[in-house]
Amino acid sequence: MKFRNFRMPKLFAAFLAAVGFVTFTATPSSAHPTWQTYSADSNWQCGPSEPLTISTQAVSQVCLIWTPNRKNAQAVVVVSNRSDKTIELKGGYFDSSLYGAYDSVSDLDGGYCGFHKLVGKTARACFGETVDHVCSLNPVAHSGIVWANNADADFTAPLRTKRTAGC
Repeated sequence: MKFRNFRMPKLFAAFLAAVGFVTFTATPSSAHPTWQTYSADSNWQCGPSEPLTISTQAVSQVCLIWTPNRKNAQAVVVVSNRSDKTIELKGGYFDSSLYGAYDSVSDLDGGYCGFHKLVGKTARACFGETVDHVCSLNPVAHSGIVWANNADADFTAPLRTKRTAGC
């Protein structure tokens, strides 16, 4: 009887751990909060690349990705390291009217990516959630903020995008 009582909590704990693992890892690969590789296509609308304070060879930009039916969208901050040196991304996030009021300062509901070592000649993206695009929200305004190495925040160039179909 004691052996059985001893095992039940362990089995229950194992069950909860398995449920937690599935719950917290079963997210789409394009969802935040980690810096990820990416492949842009015709559904991406991006602002101009802006150099980061740490180097003209490290640039960032904010983009909006539309689903093919133009009913859903997600914001993305992209950082490209064109140098041979590794840079440390301390964090990155974006402000977009997709996720709430756009104030070009902060909107952490949109998405945040933490620390990442970005080796030379690579690029990574921080993806926000894919959300329904409300037709009354047109144009959509976005900007991004990136912290790299020990520099202060770098802001991407703002981007305004229009939904051209589906409303």
